[in-house]
Amino acid sequence: MLRGFIKKKVNSYTLGEKLKKFRSEGRITLFEVSRETKIPVKYLEMIEEGKYESLPPDVYVRGFLRGYGEYLGLDPEKLVGLYQRERDIKKNITKEEIEPIKKTKNVPRFVVTPKLITAGVITLIILGGFFYLYKEIGRFAAEPRLSIIEPSEDVSIDVNSVIVSGFTDQDAKLFINDQPVLVNERGEFRENILLQNGVNNISVSATNRFGKTISKSLNIRSNTEKPELASGPAEEIGQVSGEQAEKREGVEVVIRIETLPVWLSVEADGNLIYSGTMLPGANQDFKGEKEIRVTSGKANQTFIKVNGKDEKILADSPGIERDILFTPND
Repeated sequence: MLRGFIKKKVNSYTLGEKLKKFRSEGRITLFEVSRETKIPVKYLEMIEEGKYESLPPDVYVRGFLRGYGEYLGLDPEKLVGLYQRERDIKKNITKEEIEPIKKTKNVPRFVVTPKLITAGVITLIILGGFFYLYKEIGRFAAEPRLSIIEPSEDVSIDVNSVIVSGFTDQDAKLFINDQPVLVNERGEFRENILLQNGVNNISVSATNRFGKTISKSLNIRSNTEKPELASGPAEEIGQVSGEQAEKREGVEVVIRIETLPVWLSVEADGNLIYSGTMLPGANQDFKGEKEIRVTSGKANQTFIKVNGKDEKILADSPGIERDILFTPND
């Protein structure tokens, strides 16, 4: 007689199922476990659901399992061993599923090597060199900037001087009627120009270090028939006509200066009363109580008349002469 087989149900729980079963039998919620073990609820849920790939690194997971096991009264080390076995099984299954895809796609890996880094650096250096050469060639072929801010256009004025200002390239050389003019570090310039009566042509030019030149012209009409007398600091000049100056009494020195195009600086009694460029045919009277000092960019082209005496050249030098002194006794 054959004995009949009795079927028995074999329960095989995963780690997560076992933990959930013990917790449920004790009527314990995940929030209670989290409060007592300080393990975030989301990680407890992932452990019970077997979502090992979403958990933090193993060192943290093993700590979670030991704390969870001790709280439920289970052997922590057995829980850790079960976790490691299940994790390895999942990794092997995942690897077998992904391996055929890798073989068919054969996706190349991009690896950064010292040779690749060196090649990249050399490429950047070469590109930087080409960019620099491109900029320099562009600057070589291009004219310098030149913008005149004031006067903005040809004008007619009732005084015998005008301020010419603007900006150009920082490394450009600037000339007004062929006389060099200082350009500051921002490329800005500002020059006081003495005018003669009538129409004065002012030529402003800039030359860059590649020899490229740009020029602009202004026509300024001065309606002043006689030069005005300049005395005192440049910003506080009191001006009267030349005829009135000749009628002044007392000890003083009065000079009249006429030049070809030249840069000029005049100090009266220690105060700068003029600094700028005089155009051809322009003339100007300057007065001082004790002394006048004159600096000219072209001394032999600067003509001076002291206290109404005959006109003479400032000096024989064709270059700069500085601080030539005139007193009431000259």
